[in-house]
Amino acid sequence: FMTSGLLRITGPNAEPYALGRPIWVYAGEDLLAKLDPVPLLKSGTELHIEAFEPSGAVREERRHVGRLIFLEICAFIVENFQQIQAISFVLSRQIDWMGTGTELAAVRSETMTRIGAMNVQITPKSDAKPGHFVVSGVWAYSERTHAALMEVLQVERAKYSARPIGSRSSESGGVVARLRHLVSGRN
Repeated sequence: FMTSGLLRITGPNAEPYALGRPIWVYAGEDLLAKLDPVPLLKSGTELHIEAFEPSGAVREERRHVGRLIFLEICAFIVENFQQIQAISFVLSRQIDWMGTGTELAAVRSETMTRIGAMNVQITPKSDAKPGHFVVSGVWAYSERTHAALMEVLQVERAKYSARPIGSRSSESGGVVARLRHLVSGRN
């Protein structure tokens, strides 16, 4: 497994991750998301990310935790599995609090462009309500794209290191979050 200090990436039930298997993402002991399936393509040199199943904590969070999770998974894969030369993605989960489908697609597209993804496309999601879009593309490993990924990831990590996922920003709601933080042993 891998930890960035914020997230831990494993296989099912916190077992070590193996290529082609589902990915589970934790913050401490809290399961944030499951990705299943996570198929290998192109003779095992490309990993495909699409089936993102967030936990209740991620759905309730008023920050774009999915972006941090996606970036952490990309970093984990390229740092631990040298045979993976590309990560293809299809991002389509609707996040109502982030604005319209067009705004959400633009934010996703901009992030993918910043990390050096190629062929980033925004298309209407055919089986969803009007205004729901899919962002797809391929992030191919190179020194340049790896540096871009790590730069964007560091910015995302900074957003969450000050206020952990699931904590509240207000002082009154922050008491429970601080107690949870103390009990979990994270500093």
